[in-house]
Amino acid sequence: MSYVVVLFPEHREVYLDDQSQGSNTAASGKPRALFVNVGIHTFRLGGPPDVNPPTQKVDVPERSILDPFRVEFTRC
Repeated sequence: MSYVVVLFPEHREVYLDDQSQGSNTAASGKPRALFVNVGIHTFRLGGPPDVNPPTQKVDVPERSILDPFRVEFTRC
């Protein structure tokens, strides 16, 4: 298992392999870590289509909560 944070400048719903994982941010506004199986997964964000890239297919390595794997999206 691994921990992943999905980074974007604002609150968005995270989809992992087309399944909702909830928000990319915690109530504090800080990135929220997701508990994910190691391996290849497709990430995307909900909301307006102003995200670059629209989806990301990544090979998630094993990472601890203290050093989560980062998946970053930017606004286009």
